[in-house]
Amino acid sequence: MPRPEREAASAMNVFLRTALTLSIAVTGGLLFRAIGFPAPWLTGPTLVVASAAVLGAPLLLPRPIVLAAPVLLGATMSSTVSPDTLSHLAEWPLSLIGLGASLALVMWACSLYLQRIHGFDPATARFAAVPGSLPLVLALSMESKADVRQVAIAQTFRLASLVVLLPISFTLLGIVPEGGAAGVLLGRAVSVPDLAILLTAGLGAGLLFARLKVPAGYLFGAMCAGVLLYGSGAVKTGMPSWILIPGSLIIATVVGMSFAGVDVALLRRTLAASLGSLAVAVLMTTAIAAPVAALTGLPIAQIWLAFAPGGVETMTIMAFLLGVDPAFVGSHHIARFLALGITIPLWVRAHLHRDVSR
Repeated sequence: MPRPEREAASAMNVFLRTALTLSIAVTGGLLFRAIGFPAPWLTGPTLVVASAAVLGAPLLLPRPIVLAAPVLLGATMSSTVSPDTLSHLAEWPLSLIGLGASLALVMWACSLYLQRIHGFDPATARFAAVPGSLPLVLALSMESKADVRQVAIAQTFRLASLVVLLPISFTLLGIVPEGGAAGVLLGRAVSVPDLAILLTAGLGAGLLFARLKVPAGYLFGAMCAGVLLYGSGAVKTGMPSWILIPGSLIIATVVGMSFAGVDVALLRRTLAASLGSLAVAVLMTTAIAAPVAALTGLPIAQIWLAFAPGGVETMTIMAFLLGVDPAFVGSHHIARFLALGITIPLWVRAHLHRDVSR
């Protein structure tokens, strides 16, 4: 086949796979919205796309689409920051100490649970117990004695489960404001010039943060640019739904697609261990979050999401959608990401084929 025809066929293949992926994600969002699920554009696509990925659907999202979503969401979430947020800075040191305690407790308890109850070998248990930093965990597990497949399933299942179950749990417990921050933003008047300034600045800052290797750089770069613009009064625009919904949907789709290639038989065998480990992580996180919330006077939902054993982007977006301060939650997850980057090599050092901590 001549090269132009090969390129055309390849482009058509990319288009069709992308269209299929987005169609599945949109269907999930619409379905979950119809049945009244909280945060339907995050929970629905995650679950439905994950199911399609496990079944072997040829899913694909081009990189520009994947990178655009965090920029859109970061710009949107920035407008929830107000001078009121600064009044809580005094409580942050205490909550950061609590975050460190939560990380240590979750890693120890989950590792012990996986070894004692489900018979995981020590290496696999330690890698599976780490609450976050999936790329680093998988990279190191490949250089260890751990079962990499079990580690990947446990880690992926934890993240997807939190995305789906947290909004339901928080809503049933009545610990988040009805409607969330998104409802407030969507109710404001939209200014097209302001929106153009916000998105342009967000994209530029996102590219800069990503180049500087900041965790979730596109999301937090756009968020920081937006905070400066909203805080200075340079922009006051509300957010149209075409920014909020697609951004959430793309992030959820990426989470769901991480199940592609999972061994179904191994998934079934690992499911009980993953569920139990997640329950242990939730209990340990709550054991630290509850007293920290009481001492700081901050909402338990805000502290819990800041300590949650989930990804930086997903937990920050979750905070926004549930009406919880995303700047507080996101900053704590950045701190968690950096702390894990230092502690993971030490946590698994004895199980590596070579000592990477030196």
